[in-house]
Amino acid sequence: MLFSHKIKLLAAFGLLAGTTSLTFAQRIDRYALVSRHNVTLKEADPLAPLSVGNGDFAYTADVTGMQSLEGYYYKNGIPLETMCTWAWHSFPNTKNLRLEDAMKPIDFHGRQIMYASQEKSEAGDYYRQNPHPVPLGQISLMEDGKALDVANVKNVDQTLDLWRGLINSKYELDGQPVSVQTVSHPERSMVAFSIKSALLKSGKLTPAFRFPYAYDLSIKNKPPFDWSKPDRHQTTIVSQTPNSVLLKRSIEGTVYYVSIHWQGKARLVNDGKHYYHLDAAGSDSLQLVCEFMPSVNKAPEPTFATVKAADIKGWADYWQKGGVADFSGSKDPRANELERRIVLSQYLLKINYAGSFPPQETGLTHISWYGKHNSEVYWWHTAQFYEWGHTDLLEKSFNWYKKILPKAIAEAKREGFDGARWPKMAGIDGRTSPGSINPFIIWNQPNPIYLAELIYRANPTTATLKQYSDVVFESAKFLASYAFFDAKTNRYVLGPPIKAVNEHTEENATQNPTFELVQWYYGLKVAQDWRVRMGLPRDAKWDDILQKLSRPTVSNGKYLEIETEPSGGGSDMIMALGYMPQTPMIDPKIMANTFDNIYQRGSMRSFISWSLGKGALTAARLGEQEKAVNILCNDTFGAHFLKNGHVQRAKEPLTCPAYLPANSAFMAAAGLMVAGWDGGPKENAPGFPQDGSWHVRSEGLNKLP
Repeated sequence: MLFSHKIKLLAAFGLLAGTTSLTFAQRIDRYALVSRHNVTLKEADPLAPLSVGNGDFAYTADVTGMQSLEGYYYKNGIPLETMCTWAWHSFPNTKNLRLEDAMKPIDFHGRQIMYASQEKSEAGDYYRQNPHPVPLGQISLMEDGKALDVANVKNVDQTLDLWRGLINSKYELDGQPVSVQTVSHPERSMVAFSIKSALLKSGKLTPAFRFPYAYDLSIKNKPPFDWSKPDRHQTTIVSQTPNSVLLKRSIEGTVYYVSIHWQGKARLVNDGKHYYHLDAAGSDSLQLVCEFMPSVNKAPEPTFATVKAADIKGWADYWQKGGVADFSGSKDPRANELERRIVLSQYLLKINYAGSFPPQETGLTHISWYGKHNSEVYWWHTAQFYEWGHTDLLEKSFNWYKKILPKAIAEAKREGFDGARWPKMAGIDGRTSPGSINPFIIWNQPNPIYLAELIYRANPTTATLKQYSDVVFESAKFLASYAFFDAKTNRYVLGPPIKAVNEHTEENATQNPTFELVQWYYGLKVAQDWRVRMGLPRDAKWDDILQKLSRPTVSNGKYLEIETEPSGGGSDMIMALGYMPQTPMIDPKIMANTFDNIYQRGSMRSFISWSLGKGALTAARLGEQEKAVNILCNDTFGAHFLKNGHVQRAKEPLTCPAYLPANSAFMAAAGLMVAGWDGGPKENAPGFPQDGSWHVRSEGLNKLP
């Protein structure tokens, strides 16, 4: 009786949140949940390479367990990359171009602001491309000194073990079996392999290491490696032992190191500039570890076994400490696929979005938008970490905003605003990138306030307030400074110039997008809450804006996307209640009419890519549970989850074949539908139909506001 009473107390305090049972025997079997969605491949699929990594480093492999089929995968699907968050390169600025050379004056309510809006100028092109991530190097298997032919890779049996974060690859080459196990270290930029085959012993099969110059950035998304400039970079041997080598890579001012250690009889052979292989003749097994470093690491030499052990422990911690959702026992036939999408997205987002630098939209899988972080989608990237019980992973990249705060304050001041103006598109240096759209996007500006509030919800302490109050308050100062008071109408307005979320309207003729208005209101409200929590007086101007900020425009009982575009047919206004919590700015009945019109007008075609999250969040908050599930389970092109969990971008499926905002927005919606939201229904999994068709158990999730 005492044991049962303790369990009831745990449930009452939410420690068994989402479970339908009050016994430990029926707690979710997390290992079974994750493992039943292991990825298994029986043939080379260029849209289904598998990755290992830790958020700051990722290695993507083909069916050989390495990067042996580069051309086939690049041409037909997802490229095979080795990427990190810390290595960046810039092409030499031989013409001494300045960012100012890409600027032109733009009118802002009677005053001129110099905006870097000329992306097609020489300076604009240069500062959009630079800095960009470094392709760290390609680690592959070669046969007789040549790249493998996909036609010769037969009888494939490859599995991604999600619980352990490792890839097991078995196949045949020339009738001989080959097995490769691929793992990555949980904290270091390190990948390790265990290779077994008689072809190693004969010398026919060799591991190879190749280093390109950079990316060919004449292509914005999924640029190929540039192998054509061997004289513009250097690869030199710093030190060497019978079982290791330390290489130094120098690319026009960018320097990093590559440490390679191996176990087994092998010798390193230099095949020319930037190209090495290991000749393991005499042994049918080889274990090797490759680490990429910004400076020489004096830690003990790792072995495959130590990397594998650390990898397994790291992934076990991730799966055991965060939130999970179990849909087994559901009657709806879509339940297993929905569960698969969640588990695979959890794996991919840990690898791609959990780094110390806010991610590019394709994470560490391949290059997009020159490798830059696009801050307008940063909430989509990381809010889901808070929801799924990994707020520490949100904080990891959020601290970059603290780091670049002085630059953001200086940029706001240069433009004549108070506070901090965050760059729309930036590399690791935090400098804004030129673009015809970039200077006019504003839905990135309130995101740091919203995300800081999520961090506080997870850790409601004075220490949290002190740590992030500068980001919150400087962001709010900009919101208040940017909102322009129109004396004629006695209200504050947003724009012009402004580019709304859809990016299609003319910036000089756009004013008061519905979603951005609600963002402004919520951002200033939360900032006021932080002042009160810290014992500070309310800011009088912020209160004045909260009272007099323009309200969203209503026409025929529905919200318009933008006040100045009454005939617009977009759908971004639904984020004003969904992505955003309930505020006095939005009438739920009017939003219900708005959402229903969009749902009926476009059906599932309206909810692809990151609109999976956009639509499902709104549907759930409006009590449209069946529609929320329909959106979350959408399988039309652009919402189809591939074998490895990736989603192709519908607009650019070949150049953005791994578009991770679809995964993160999906996870944001799934988290809300499972865990609930402030003021929502008190029932279990309130975003799902309560008719018995869905059996949802969850542990460790957090509610959204």
